[in-house]
Amino acid sequence: MAKEEIKKRKRKLKWQVKLLILIILIIIYAFFIGTKGIFIREYKIETNKISSGMHGLKIVQFSDLHYGTQVNDKMVKKLVSKINETKPDIVIFTGDLIDERHKITAEEKEKLTNELSKINASLGKYYVTGEEDFEEATSILNLTGFTNLELKEQLIYSNDQTPILLIGKDSVKEYFEINNDSSIFKMLILHDPNDIDKFKNYDLDVAIAGHTHNGQINIPKIKNLFINGSYISNYQKVNNIKLFINPGIGTSKINARLFNHPTIYLYRLNKTSD
Repeated sequence: MAKEEIKKRKRKLKWQVKLLILIILIIIYAFFIGTKGIFIREYKIETNKISSGMHGLKIVQFSDLHYGTQVNDKMVKKLVSKINETKPDIVIFTGDLIDERHKITAEEKEKLTNELSKINASLGKYYVTGEEDFEEATSILNLTGFTNLELKEQLIYSNDQTPILLIGKDSVKEYFEINNDSSIFKMLILHDPNDIDKFKNYDLDVAIAGHTHNGQINIPKIKNLFINGSYISNYQKVNNIKLFINPGIGTSKINARLFNHPTIYLYRLNKTSD
């Protein structure tokens, strides 16, 4: 009986040791591997609201850089290179450029400005602000050729007279009071996806956002604990609006990512028949 008890204790100890090793490996991965590299995730958006000249248009979204966390100058250079290799027509940044815990230096500001200026987009670069974007962040974005969509919506033309609309949350109500053209493809640009609740009954086709980092720790149910709000998936429909949530580049609160690498989104607009 004593020998059998000893065997049971040994087996239990082995499982405890294995579990401890697994937990340690997961922690190492989350802090030192999961935050590295930049992935590109592509989505095809089909619509009959664009002209043939807009077919194949490429829109790149990056979000939540949180410069000063694990994101340093080397990571920013990699990000710019990744964006440019897609040869985007439009680039959109959806907020939180500098982490609120980081006091950016003049040298860092100059380097960040120089790198973001290298992003190439044939039809323009645009941004909205996040809750951590203060004067330093907007100053950098303005200096790097990005246009603030929160000041005014933008009609984007490409080789013809049928535009697409990019609009920030502060312009939606005013725009729809004046305009009622249901034939134009309209993309709502948000930082916080929860803001879509204010606009879900408007004639909008697509909304893109960031903010949630998709939980950073991408384990079902567990990741939900890290997301404040109703929208927890990378993609979902809200009434007739297609909502995409970008997991971002940087980190918040803890400098770790698990099964949720830094990612940029590439959207391709495809024209369908009327």
